[in-house]
Amino acid sequence: MRRNEKVYKRRRIAVACVAAVVVLAAAVGLTLLLHPSPHFTFDGEKAAAGTITVSSADISGELGRVKAYDWLGKERPVQCPEIGFAGPGEYPLTLTAEDGLGKQAQFTLTVVWEAAPEAPTEPEEEPETPSGGEGSSSSSQGGQSSGGNTGEVVYSGGIVEPASITPEVISNPSAITAIVNKYHALPEGYTPSDLVAITTNCGKNLQLRKEAAESWEQMMEAAKADGITLKAVSAYRTKDYQNGLFTRYTSQYGKEYTAQYSAYPRRSEHELGLALDISNTAGIPDNFETTAEGKWLMKNAHNYGFILRYPEDKVKITQYGYEPWHYRYLGKDLAETLYKSGQTYEEYLGVK
Repeated sequence: MRRNEKVYKRRRIAVACVAAVVVLAAAVGLTLLLHPSPHFTFDGEKAAAGTITVSSADISGELGRVKAYDWLGKERPVQCPEIGFAGPGEYPLTLTAEDGLGKQAQFTLTVVWEAAPEAPTEPEEEPETPSGGEGSSSSSQGGQSSGGNTGEVVYSGGIVEPASITPEVISNPSAITAIVNKYHALPEGYTPSDLVAITTNCGKNLQLRKEAAESWEQMMEAAKADGITLKAVSAYRTKDYQNGLFTRYTSQYGKEYTAQYSAYPRRSEHELGLALDISNTAGIPDNFETTAEGKWLMKNAHNYGFILRYPEDKVKITQYGYEPWHYRYLGKDLAETLYKSGQTYEEYLGVK
């Protein structure tokens, strides 16, 4: 009799355990089945649709305004379809996001492409260097002299208003090592002659100069071998596009913000065809430096000739805010030198 009681007790425990597992599995299954789809935000506010205004077919600088999050609050990649722009006009796009369990959501983005305003031109004559200013020692690699400027407007943090600077016009725009920044401008009319299409991994049609493009493809494949997918979201830009971007930023965010986060036309590295904005999605997440892709680039980009152009601790030197997505091609040897020294390109050349 006692033996039968033990057997019965064991059976009851077994049945209870099985029932508990079934209930738990059902609960988990229902949770997975009924959990909410991802949701989108536009400019930080929860939304299902939004409108952006651009001045060219390159919308990469604006896509970062759209973000997606799963039901646990984790940011998810936003997928943008390939866009068939035919010129200024209004274009509706459907962006998608998927959580780790396969649930999808959509966001309707209306892209309004406006014709770019007339680009400002640099003064034809440059002022003489004032006495007591910096000398005019030239750099063989940057191909540019460092000169003084009068009447500069300086914002908080030492950021200078680009419109208050009379830049030096560089003499070697086709050199891989040419420097372009607030103080060094491209000649009017310059367009790289060896632009080629690149793989972007996000459906965009972008170009780089041939040598930089080849190195980008190699770097992208190396990252892929490490389980990392790099996406090019912006590359070569025309002067008109850069002017439209700078003008829009000024109108939307004001001069001080724009001076730190957007380049004046003819003073953008993107116009060289040697700069890339790299991301893990079709836009650029706020925390890109903490992503696997951002960390991989920090560690490996110099091996392929690219440098992080605007480091977090060199804002006053580069005159631009921290951009962990912006990489400049300089060639493997020079990139390795800068990576090991921790210098910015301005510091290496000894120029502003």
